[in-house]
Amino acid sequence: MKILACSAALALFAAGPLWAQEKAGMPDLAQIDQTCLPTSTANLMLWFGKHGYPKLILPGVSDDEQAEHTVHMLMADTGARYDLGTEMDQVTRGIESYIHRAGYNCEVEYRGIDGKGGTFSQQWLMQNQDPNTGFVLLLTYCRYNPGNDSFSDAWNAGHAVTLVNSQPDFLLIHDPAHQSDETGRKIITPHILTRGSFVDDGQLVPVSGLMMLSGSLLEAPPESEVMLSGAVCITLHKEGPPSAAPSSGPNAVLAGTAPAKPVASGASAAAAQSGWWSWVLSMILGK
Repeated sequence: MKILACSAALALFAAGPLWAQEKAGMPDLAQIDQTCLPTSTANLMLWFGKHGYPKLILPGVSDDEQAEHTVHMLMADTGARYDLGTEMDQVTRGIESYIHRAGYNCEVEYRGIDGKGGTFSQQWLMQNQDPNTGFVLLLTYCRYNPGNDSFSDAWNAGHAVTLVNSQPDFLLIHDPAHQSDETGRKIITPHILTRGSFVDDGQLVPVSGLMMLSGSLLEAPPESEVMLSGAVCITLHKEGPPSAAPSSGPNAVLAGTAPAKPVASGASAAAAQSGWWSWVLSMILGK
């Protein structure tokens, strides 16, 4: 199973007419320990909640408490753990469960390094300009072997960030791997791969169409690079009876995605609060 992990980094800023196409006001939550996937997804849920889907924001006496409750519920739905991270085979169903519980229809689609769910492309990411669509980007830390034009894991864990704006020459992201008094806003330069492969369990998986990332620092193991190895696309629809989560097909599970590792994180924004599972259960049972 792939696990998602993350790390702290520096941020750069820029201005220009293309920023008019970004999801302005996107939250920039800081993760707690290995919670980059639910934290990145919570950024989107809170943004959608203020742009036509208010029931995606869980109740709380303050914005901070609402954000905290949203992250905790997404942790429960995706099976994320503070000590491990999030196994990829629970991601799409977990996000669907969260949205359906709020009473909205949605499509949650994964595309990535294994080619499941459709072809990953830069053009696909441009759908982020639709106010009803958002992306969580999945990053892999890897090393390149010029001898056989292949990449391999530098670290058996990945990372998740929120896409704010996608353009041909840059990606604007909110990286949850930062302290609560810092910013996770970063500008990333994508370099589209046209050939090569990834070594996964002894098999060579094509990487054409995926991206290597440079620009703002994304903390990674020494002598390694960062690959945009996949993404989860979330598209919301008008309020109504939720459609059933798929029982088969590319969005049923993400098991077998390459490289097979979790999404976890090493940044610690605050101490994990005790008793949050009791709160989550009460929210689920109270629905």
